[in-house]
Amino acid sequence: MQLKDLSIENRRYALNIKADMTDDERLDVLKTNDYNATIKGIHALLVSEPNFFLVNEDFLETALEVSTIYNDRYAKDRLSKLKELDKSEMEKRARSYIESEYLKRDFIFTYEDYLQLLELDDLLLRETNYNYLLGNPYILYSISYIKKEFSDYYSINRKADNYLLTILNILEKRNYYDTKEVSSILELFPHKEDEKIITFAKKI
Repeated sequence: MQLKDLSIENRRYALNIKADMTDDERLDVLKTNDYNATIKGIHALLVSEPNFFLVNEDFLETALEVSTIYNDRYAKDRLSKLKELDKSEMEKRARSYIESEYLKRDFIFTYEDYLQLLELDDLLLRETNYNYLLGNPYILYSISYIKKEFSDYYSINRKADNYLLTILNILEKRNYYDTKEVSSILELFPHKEDEKIITFAKKI
């Protein structure tokens, strides 16, 4: 099973967990989050992308500790099995997972890049005020990724779709990126001619 095979709700929970894992205080963040959202997010990743937890040893340890605190036997058992893998197998699976992410994002990134991408995915899904996101060097990759992974969500939620389209139109007009890059992503928006630009009050 892949991430896109999950319900929209569970995909959102999964991406939220990924974003929380980018925080240096990830354990505290997960413990203070909504209990159900945290458990559902961890379960969603274990079902669709268990090897995500092997990308960084702290990801696995944090998820395991949270599942222990919440007495979540399902997650604890699955995560414990991952922890029991020998080091070479862990590295192999982590490398395979990252390579699959390269393909999904059309971008070969460093670990630090990846953390920014994970955080940006979540911010875009939450429709954060785009004035804070326009200068992010990975925004095109992230928009392309979530548009593909949540194609069903964006096909029925025109407001959310319009939010992403607005960002792309602004980037194109301001020549932040090569026009060809923006244009290729714009092809993912079949209703682009019908949408209106959303504006947020700038608070910077």
